[in-house]
Amino acid sequence: MTKVNVGGNTFQDVTFPLVFENRYFMLEPSSDKDIWTIFFLQGRETILEVLKNQPQENLFTEIITNPTGIITVSDRESGKFLYNIRPGNKSTSIFGSLQGQETEIKITDREIRVGSNIFQANHVIGSYIGIVVDKNGGIGMGGALPPEIQKLLIT
Repeated sequence: MTKVNVGGNTFQDVTFPLVFENRYFMLEPSSDKDIWTIFFLQGRETILEVLKNQPQENLFTEIITNPTGIITVSDRESGKFLYNIRPGNKSTSIFGSLQGQETEIKITDREIRVGSNIFQANHVIGSYIGIVVDKNGGIGMGGALPPEIQKLLIT
């Protein structure tokens, strides 16, 4: 049984606590720091973007890490900012772009905040997906995994 805490919310046996802009954020259980692995779908292909807080080279996104460890991801073709994460300290902030406008998705020790929407003190059990942030900034719970992502979990 895996159990992680993201923003004051407990995710028990949840594979992807956060899905944002077709990106699947997986958090590994750890007592001292956040360890993120992030996938996204490009057509029917699953692309690994970040593996255990380490950027992964791919054809679709440009990923850089600054000296303090902040990972910034942008679209390789247009240069458009997509998101950044601050891994490693249990109060990670994720900032992303929704409809071309930067929207803060802030994860603190107490809550997950997407714009003015707040997800706080919830306990999600036994779901592949915890929180889904839609393209308009709405927050929902759960959902089905696309077959391409399901294949990753089987192998």
